[in-house]
Amino acid sequence: MKKKLPFAALTMAGILGASVWLQPLTAYAAAWERSGNVYEMPDGSPITGVFRRGIDVSHWQQDVDWNQVAADDVDFVMLGTRYKGEVDPNFRKNADAAYAAGVELGAYIYSYATSVEMAEQEADFILDLVKDYPISYPIAFDAEDAGTLGTLPPEQVSQIINAFCKKIEDAGYHSMVYANEYWLNNKIDRDSLDYDVWVARYNVMYTYDSPAIWQATNTGSVNGIAGNVDIDFQFKDYSSVIPADTWREIGQNRYYYQNYVMQKDAWIHDGNGWYYMNSSGNPAKGWQEFHDGTYYLEEPDGRMAEGWRELDQNYYYFNSSGRMTTGWQDVGGTWYYMDSEGHMQTGWQDIDGKRYYLNSSGAMLSGWQDIDGARYYLNASGAMQTGWQQLDGTWYYLGEDGKRRTDWQQVGESWYYLDGEGRMLTGWQDIGGSRYYLNGSGAMLTGWQDIEGARYYLNSSGAMLSGWQDIDGSRYYLGTDGRMAAGWQDIDGGRYYLGTDGRMATGWQDIDGGRYYLGTDGRMVTGWQQLDGTWYYLNSDGRMATGWKKSGETWYYLNSEGQMQTGWIEVDGALYYLNESGAMAVNTILDRNGVKYQADGSGACTEVPADSAAGDTAQSTEQAAPSDSGQQSGPAGPASDF
Repeated sequence: MKKKLPFAALTMAGILGASVWLQPLTAYAAAWERSGNVYEMPDGSPITGVFRRGIDVSHWQQDVDWNQVAADDVDFVMLGTRYKGEVDPNFRKNADAAYAAGVELGAYIYSYATSVEMAEQEADFILDLVKDYPISYPIAFDAEDAGTLGTLPPEQVSQIINAFCKKIEDAGYHSMVYANEYWLNNKIDRDSLDYDVWVARYNVMYTYDSPAIWQATNTGSVNGIAGNVDIDFQFKDYSSVIPADTWREIGQNRYYYQNYVMQKDAWIHDGNGWYYMNSSGNPAKGWQEFHDGTYYLEEPDGRMAEGWRELDQNYYYFNSSGRMTTGWQDVGGTWYYMDSEGHMQTGWQDIDGKRYYLNSSGAMLSGWQDIDGARYYLNASGAMQTGWQQLDGTWYYLGEDGKRRTDWQQVGESWYYLDGEGRMLTGWQDIGGSRYYLNGSGAMLTGWQDIEGARYYLNSSGAMLSGWQDIDGSRYYLGTDGRMAAGWQDIDGGRYYLGTDGRMATGWQDIDGGRYYLGTDGRMVTGWQQLDGTWYYLNSDGRMATGWKKSGETWYYLNSEGQMQTGWIEVDGALYYLNESGAMAVNTILDRNGVKYQADGSGACTEVPADSAAGDTAQSTEQAAPSDSGQQSGPAGPASDF
């Protein structure tokens, strides 16, 4: 393929002039074209199995009109890449224009290699050149230079070819070897080759077994090219061999091709993950800022991170689009929080005016949680709760710091008791040796309280009192169960009266039709009592006695006020005399203002005539028994025994 103009063509150009040169002069000008669906040899015989027709060109073809070429049944072109050790001067413009016209691209290098090292250098040369172009056909090693390769034994030639092709294949391209049949049969050790062959045999059918491409002539004619051009027939379908979307590694760089075009400044998906190809066509790596967010492209290959990643001792979460997330994120049904830099947070966090706890794995906790020795409640949204909370029908109190409270707690103006599990208690509770009452809202009650039909007194500390208690200037008795006593009560050997309001009564009291006297200590008194200088008698049941009363063998008289009487008294029409001790005189003569009276055995006194009383001067102290009657009577009238 290292072309030189044929001598005949040069001669005819001189004879016919420049205008004639524009059309190739060859006996085969009408050959190598399609007749219907079959390409024909110059003799009209069919070329079977053709998949596509193409050409190969280099700087020798000079300027090419690729739109005309494409329109003239040319589907692909194999482009020469080197001339005099440099890039073929027409390669780039031919590659760009051919691709723009819809002609698919392959490439070849005319090799001068005489060693494996040189072959690898040639591979590096062509790879560096073609990487920027949409190569969808093989890259060929052109083995035909007699002065270099041609001087080497077949085994060495094949080693050189293999070295070149392997490097091409390792880079991600499809390689092949170009040679004529003479070289294939005599200059190359074909048994050691395992690459496609592009065979050259002009104007007659090739004899090589199953070439991938056949260079059928070097004197072909194609519209858009002034002069002869090589015509090539493709027998192998490379669309299924050379992937349109693939990675290629060239030198120290990695590129991705989509529809054979190197991707630059673009996101690509290779079937396994996403990558961003930078302006040089290499995968970007590390942190990257794009208009829609921040991404991390992982070492060593630049694959876009998704899901959780630990980077620089921080955890990040990248969503399914690869964007670094911030704020709250639901990952697999669990909530996490990332700060503005994407760092996953742990521990206590204050977010939008609420407090949350994220465990060591970053997961937001909810419900009851034991944290650093304290217990907290986090609602379904994870927010730490404070104050009163009703949970599963039970009330709890959580301090401003969120800690669950136990024991006595003052909330506002009220006290509450929370058990060891933090549950607010209600009703009667025995706590620390005292008894308390907590109402339906849990508040500890104090003072007088009516509870379940009884009255109790709870001191300022809420403790239920019992026994004698002085409250607000009054004395009360509270039973061992704390209930306020009322009415008559027998307490510690004494009898007391407590009003309906529970106050202990003292002094004179009219109770249930009777009159009683209760001492200053509230104890009911009985027997003789001198009160305010006056004697009274209180029966054994404490009732104040009135009327005639016998004490021992002596009678006394107590008026309607219960006051013991002395001196002369008239009772029921009879006259009696009671001495200074209140004792009724009996069986004696008594003087009343100079008039003598006889006190009989019942104590009744009658006036003694003056003539009969002259000698009577002695008083008898013996008392007569009251008359026997159906109601025990005193000296004259009803009597009540003490």
